[in-house]
Amino acid sequence: MTDKDLLSRFEYFGKRALDYRNKVIGLLPEVHRRKLYLQRDCTSIYEYAKKSAGLSEEQVSRALNIFKNFTNKPALKRLLEEGTVSVNKLSRVASIATVENERELAAKVQIMSQSAVETFVRDIRQGVSEAEIVRTHKPESNSLFAQDEVRLDEDVRVRLVELKRRGIDINQLLRDVLDRRDEEIAQAKDQIADELSESSSRYIPARVRSILKKEYGQRCAKNGCNKLSENIHHTRRWALDPSHNPNYLAPLCKEHHQIAHSIDVEFHEMRFR
Repeated sequence: MTDKDLLSRFEYFGKRALDYRNKVIGLLPEVHRRKLYLQRDCTSIYEYAKKSAGLSEEQVSRALNIFKNFTNKPALKRLLEEGTVSVNKLSRVASIATVENERELAAKVQIMSQSAVETFVRDIRQGVSEAEIVRTHKPESNSLFAQDEVRLDEDVRVRLVELKRRGIDINQLLRDVLDRRDEEIAQAKDQIADELSESSSRYIPARVRSILKKEYGQRCAKNGCNKLSENIHHTRRWALDPSHNPNYLAPLCKEHHQIAHSIDVEFHEMRFR
């Protein structure tokens, strides 16, 4: 057997081992409810799951707790019972699942990777937290920049301090600089868009990539995300609108790219039809 064949076989059976593990975990709550483990001379579902499937006490507890949480959430409950989605993914969304959003979450966890699910849940939690901070936070000082947010080179800081001493509104000066930057980028993007035509290639032209890098830098365009961007996302689905108009593109990290696609209903329908 060649190295390639060996790796292929290992990965093939490994994938199926994970699939079967999910299905076994999905059956646990009903086995527990019927107390079927007693028929195998086991005193608890934990003992039975360990002997018959090698599941740890933590895995069993997590499955039972999630099942209890999903009692009034049929779409998510079905994913657990059928072993369609791993218990790890389901445990992440359990904390934000409601009767109103559970069908949406059920669709998302089938599309997104584990890391994307974790990022999605974190974004939602931080969104709530940030909203509370906005309502209650009072600045402790009138310093030009918060130390944790922006660090200025010493020569720049000295020049700004001197301008402020001369009575110049530093905040307005910086607003004007930033507004001009935004305007220049917007004009450049519009010019590129006017010169572009429909494309049969998914390759994004260098000048489009360049203006996006100038606008967003090297990081994900999602507010609050500090990960490096890995994909350029078409906010207008490229398959339906074959254009690389930079006004409808945004560089995203891998996780936020998956999240963006999970929100795109047309993409979901095309992928699973």
